[in-house]
Formats: sequence, C-alpha cells, structure tokens
Amino acid sequence: MTDATIIELEARRVRFFSPGDEEAFFEWLNKLHCVREYVGRSYVLHVSINKADVDEDALRELLALFHRYGVDMKQLCVFDCSDFAEWFRDSTAYWFDSVFGAQ
Repeated sequence: MTDATIIELEARRVRFFSPGDEEAFFEWLNKLHCVREYVGRSYVLHVSINKADVDEDALRELLALFHRYGVDMKQLCVFDCSDFAEWFRDSTAYWFDSVFGAQ
C-alpha cells in the first residue's frame, strides 16, 4: 500500500449568512470522499485532501464549494493534471480566472 498524498487547503474567514448556511458548508465538505479531515485554527479552516481520491466529480465539487463560499480558488491549481486538463483548463469556465489567473 502506498502512502496517500495529502494536500492541505485553507478556507480563510469564510462568511456564513445564517446557521443553516454554515451547516450546509460543512455537510458539503463531509460528503466529499476526498476530504480526510478539517480543523479550524483561528480564522482558518484547514482542509486535508487525499489527492489520490480527487476524481472529476470531487474536483468539480471543490470548485463549486470554493466559488460559492468565497474560498481562494488559486490553491486548486494543485489538481491541474492531464486527467483533468481537457475541462479544467477551459478558459471559458467560471472558475478559470479564479484558479489560473487571467492569461
């Protein structure tokens, strides 16, 4: 068995508009099979991701979650690989500039 590559993503100062909104955020995180754990420290939520478990569905969910809650999407560029390049690098996609910057 090989060791999993764990990627730590950070959600800083996430703004929730109601208790239900906060609950929905964490429910979403809990549904992602690639999320190993998350821990809050001060104003930062540290989200540990098993990179080997990130498939197209998981990456699309991370993109949507980060977009909806205003989490820095640039850190998702760590998942840029040939498996996802065809759709992930689509310059017309809503996430492109937020992940890769204007090019």
